[in-house]
Amino acid sequence: MGAEEKMTFLEHFGILRKSLIKIVLLMIILFIPAFYYRELIMELALVPISSSLPSDSKIIFTRPIEGLSSNVRISFLASFILTFPLIIYEIWSFIKPALYEQEKKTSAIVIILGTLLFFIGAFCCYKFVAPVTFNILINEYSSDSITALPNISDTLGFLSSLILSFGIIFEYPLIIYILSKFGATSGKFLSSKRKYSILISTVISAVLTPTTDVFSMLFMLIPLVVFYEIGILVSYLTYKED
Repeated sequence: MGAEEKMTFLEHFGILRKSLIKIVLLMIILFIPAFYYRELIMELALVPISSSLPSDSKIIFTRPIEGLSSNVRISFLASFILTFPLIIYEIWSFIKPALYEQEKKTSAIVIILGTLLFFIGAFCCYKFVAPVTFNILINEYSSDSITALPNISDTLGFLSSLILSFGIIFEYPLIIYILSKFGATSGKFLSSKRKYSILISTVISAVLTPTTDVFSMLFMLIPLVVFYEIGILVSYLTYKED
């Protein structure tokens, strides 16, 4: 029995290792064309902040290696985003053996929905949240004597964290669906923890949007609260009491 359990663990570990190798290999493959088109990708990445810059301001780098490292970073970010459908697929493939045959038939829906939710969240951040956030951070604290000269590394780091955070936040209903399928949570349990979820969501929003204004934090807090409520509904529809 012990050997069987050990073999089962090793089998699961082997599957996980193969999945990670596939993801890393695809990221490396996609990194090559992403780096080739790095100027276009960089230009698109800086759109949310470019419109907020004063006329006498530019995005700069202060260390010789910083220009190269920033291009490498944005290329890896692009390759990671493009790899996300495979990440969803591999995660689902890893947990699928534990599901019933009927539940396995939802594989295509889970993979497609998971990919769409991530891209919708990333797009909403890029198109709406990031421009407003950059505008507040740059123009609210600039003056005649203080001119904003954003550093490229800090700018890309901040933008990357925002985009990935929103992409993951939009995955919440799907995560609740999967947990409910396993019986790990239920709508009743989530409802009873609503007040704690609001507190935790507020803390997460404050950490992920390190600004002093309330509006930027609300851009992340509102989706967290809304998706928690959606998660409760999804769990009620998915979880089956014994």
